[in-house]
Amino acid sequence: MELAMMHHEILGEMLLRGQASGEAFMAQAAQFFAEAISTFEMNVRSYQANARLLGLSEVLAKQNAESNRAYQQLRTILDATTAIIYLKDEEGRYLFVNRQFQTAFDIQSDQAIGNTDEEILPKAVAEVLWENDRRALISRKPEELEEIFPVHSDLHTYLSLKFPLLSPDGTAHAICCVATDITERKNAAEELRRAKEATEAANQELESFNYSVAHDLRAPLRSISGFSHALLEDCGDRLDAEGKGHLEIIIESARHMGHLIDDLLTLSRVSRGELRKQRVDLSDMARKIARQLQANEPGRQAHFKIQDHMVDECDVHLLRAMLENLIGNAWKFTSKKPAAEIEFGMERGSSPTVYFVADNGAGFDMAYSDKLFGVFQRLHSAEEFEGTGIGLATARKIVQRHGGKVWAKSSVNGGATFYFTLREG
Repeated sequence: MELAMMHHEILGEMLLRGQASGEAFMAQAAQFFAEAISTFEMNVRSYQANARLLGLSEVLAKQNAESNRAYQQLRTILDATTAIIYLKDEEGRYLFVNRQFQTAFDIQSDQAIGNTDEEILPKAVAEVLWENDRRALISRKPEELEEIFPVHSDLHTYLSLKFPLLSPDGTAHAICCVATDITERKNAAEELRRAKEATEAANQELESFNYSVAHDLRAPLRSISGFSHALLEDCGDRLDAEGKGHLEIIIESARHMGHLIDDLLTLSRVSRGELRKQRVDLSDMARKIARQLQANEPGRQAHFKIQDHMVDECDVHLLRAMLENLIGNAWKFTSKKPAAEIEFGMERGSSPTVYFVADNGAGFDMAYSDKLFGVFQRLHSAEEFEGTGIGLATARKIVQRHGGKVWAKSSVNGGATFYFTLREG
């Protein structure tokens, strides 16, 4: 602007002194003005360029600050994890190791970066580690494997995921590894395996014992029962009423002991063996059990109500044993009723499905319900209702093997309802 004013003053003096004509004056004025504008424009453009560079510098500085902050955040996360994480180039030189790596192998980050496994780790560890890393680099595919290394004098097992970093042309230029210590999990699995083997061995011994006891008990029971019957038949005329009564008690006790042995063996069997699940029509199964009960006591008045289309996934043999117990109990405890009412059904809309066996029989006091499913636990005397006290324990074991549960509701002389499920809720 100062240059333009100087040109203006010079032109004015030239015009006053007559040194320039009008046309010449206009030409010189235009030239001076163009020169002034050109200089001004160059200055303005220079200022604009400087301003752009200054703005770009600020943007770059801001981006660098954000990148540094993101790097520090990522580093904090990688150092906080309990997994070992490292990054190597294609030659096996470490590019990054997190804090867990440094702790496990007792080495500092600056000692690892730029070096190979052979330069910083024991030879046995280095060879295995690099061989596994190299295989993932060559395959250019992620690999998951177990690796065992000594850590602070103890062997630790790691589940390692190794994956290559690929260039745009598909070549692998680095390998990353994330290794999780699964030593405790492996030890727990091994302890569980040994416990399972010990349990199976104990079950086999128990089974052998049960059958041995059953066989050894049945022989003298048969003798007691057989000779008691023979004595009653052959010498009954020489016995008074009291003597005959004693013999009848012996015979009945032997029979009861035989049933007890059978029930104990059944309870033992349902606790073992493979569960073979299949689709089972529980409605049809219950009807067959009901028909058998009525055939055994045709003189009883009883009404069975069994819902249709009750089908579930279960072990057919175990479920038959359980329903025989539950429906059989309902049959037994309604024996003193002039007309028994027994129902087998399921609650609509329940998840998992809740089945129930209900009756209008003797019932029981809920204050003693915790004893229902224990072995040899009875809420009624043998004089009232016969039984061994093992049936409900067997039913509970069968339900538990299917992953379900069983419970009951009742009142004295108000009947009882037993509920059960065949899977977890």
